[in-house]
Amino acid sequence: MKNIYLLFVSLFFCYNPLLAQNNCIDIKVQKIITSLKKGCRPEPNLYWSKECNDKHLKQFKEGASYLVAQSILDRFGRTLLGRPDGQFVMSKKEMDLLLNNAKGNLAYVETQLGIPAGAWKNNILVRIDIPLPFELNIRIPSGNESGANELWIAGGKLPTGYLEAVIDAIPEGKYTEKIIDLK
Repeated sequence: MKNIYLLFVSLFFCYNPLLAQNNCIDIKVQKIITSLKKGCRPEPNLYWSKECNDKHLKQFKEGASYLVAQSILDRFGRTLLGRPDGQFVMSKKEMDLLLNNAKGNLAYVETQLGIPAGAWKNNILVRIDIPLPFELNIRIPSGNESGANELWIAGGKLPTGYLEAVIDAIPEGKYTEKIIDLK
């Protein structure tokens, strides 16, 4: 109850749109939402304006991407990819930049994506590109999604500044896959 009270106090009394102009979320509000227990976090439309939402999602107009272990694809199939409650993605443009900057370094990629260190060690990784994420209900993550880990922060950005969003499960024919060489 205390956390909910703090959230509402911050939303109504501490939130300053001038402070949040560039990031669309005040740092105080971000910290409070992030500290709430998974499953209890508010939907982003309660603390973000429509303008901020549109500005954020516009960055995904050229496509979305994510990385996944090939063993996951082999185990669960490729007919429908992603988590039922929302698959985390980043913009295709930022994925291109990330992989270029990584120069094949897996640890760098894990750090940049907010993946716990070593989680992808000894896995073959596959890049999934979704050219039309708006057809799959692209939205700002609430942090209640099953894929949100302990490194998740409110505000549609990874801790390293890359943008993130979630989309509905991706049907076959709506994505491409490519093996990524990371060590």
